[in-house]
Amino acid sequence: MSKADDIHRAILAQAAQKPAPRLQPPSGARPYVAEAGQRLAEGLREENQRLKTERAKGMLVLKLDPKRVRPTKFLNRDERAFLASDPQFTELKDSLRARGQDMPIRVRAVVGDPQFEYEIVSGHRRHRASLELDAEIEGGFSLFALPDPKASESRDLVLAMYRENEVRADVSALEKGRMFRQWLDEGIFAEHGDIAGAISTSDASVTKYLQIADLPVSVLAAFEDPRQIAVRWAHDLVKAIKANGKKVEETAQRLASTSPRPDAAAVARALIACGTAAKRNSSSASREQAVKINGRVALRTQRRDGRLSMKFYSLDKAAQREITDEILELAERRVRERFKGEP
Repeated sequence: MSKADDIHRAILAQAAQKPAPRLQPPSGARPYVAEAGQRLAEGLREENQRLKTERAKGMLVLKLDPKRVRPTKFLNRDERAFLASDPQFTELKDSLRARGQDMPIRVRAVVGDPQFEYEIVSGHRRHRASLELDAEIEGGFSLFALPDPKASESRDLVLAMYRENEVRADVSALEKGRMFRQWLDEGIFAEHGDIAGAISTSDASVTKYLQIADLPVSVLAAFEDPRQIAVRWAHDLVKAIKANGKKVEETAQRLASTSPRPDAAAVARALIACGTAAKRNSSSASREQAVKINGRVALRTQRRDGRLSMKFYSLDKAAQREITDEILELAERRVRERFKGEP
């Protein structure tokens, strides 16, 4: 190797050890460069604050991993609503797969749970469908959500869920009744009237939904899908259970084992008929009646198992015997007419 090559390598090594020269703006331009840098930093801070504010107000759509979002304990959907056998859920999942998520769900931030970042305020079916798609699609499936700043308290959360579902009007009477029952059990509302006032409905309406939620397990099982129980059946079902609970239980078990299963209306009619029959039998077995004259009871009768008893008021003994004889005479004549012609 030549001496010239050695000199060349020495020059390159020396140059590499020297720091690159810093380009300095002309002395007159330095104030303008500093001012521009300051304005840029302030702009970035303002933009960051604006985004934080908009996010806090629920104005920004978040792109989330559905596995980092948990359902709320106030979930007001029956588990059947998340099964492949539910046509509405299947339709929703197919739509998300084909066209993506058009409507974001609503969430609130989670504190103290390392597994989850957010909790659902509304949109549990969209979240469940996204979870399934995330497991099925290569690369996963993101979930779009809006933070709901008004759902920080439990009462705000459950009312937000209620309003969102009422707009779509696809929550069953059973699901709504269970939702109201949980609100009461969790102490979010103290009594029926408080719920009625919060959702602008009547106390009687809230009571009917609660009656469906409180139906015995055997009665619910009599329906192939208890979400099909109509709110208009609530009162009569409760009356039937009170009138003849044992018969209702037996009928419910029979219907639950019937194949094919009757439709919901037929099941309701059969269960309600148990109470009607009990009332009819009770009426024929024992019936009391009072006869009033001038506002006062003059006669009280009681019929039971084919027997008739009477009690007279304000009548002397002779009048009582005369009326009794007339009744016996009439009864004998009617009986003879019935048996006339028989050997």
